[in-house]
Amino acid sequence: MGESTQTERRLRDLKKTIVEARSVPMSASCMLNRSDTLSAIDAIIAGLGEDIADRVRQESATGSGRRGWDIVDQTEIVQEAKTRAARIEAKAKAEQEELLAEADRYVETRLAAFEAELQVTLSRVGVMRERLMSRVKPDDFDDQATTIMPRWNL
Repeated sequence: MGESTQTERRLRDLKKTIVEARSVPMSASCMLNRSDTLSAIDAIIAGLGEDIADRVRQESATGSGRRGWDIVDQTEIVQEAKTRAARIEAKAKAEQEELLAEADRYVETRLAAFEAELQVTLSRVGVMRERLMSRVKPDDFDDQATTIMPRWNL
């Protein structure tokens, strides 16, 4: 068994006092000195706070118990840190959404410009095909590749 606290030792002493107390004949009762018993109980009560504080410090220092951290979690400093962390996280999410929207606008602009360039290119290709078709006679084309591929007689 590990180290016992002062409170545990005092409780064991009180139990020993009760067990060793003189019995009342033909009864389950015993005789105790009221003043001594009340003093022992007062000492136990007085030592509880100190024993609890010692236990929390010990468990916090060794990291062996979660109980100490539960108490620490309730402190004002931890609550303030959690609040600040939530604000920082919200700000980061807002900045992320702004950056994504900006990236979407940029990509849309670039795609629109690319589309316009493709339309100009397609228009020029159409004009060039028309000019070519005006120079080529209809019988220069194969039956299989009607107006798409001219037949070149080389």
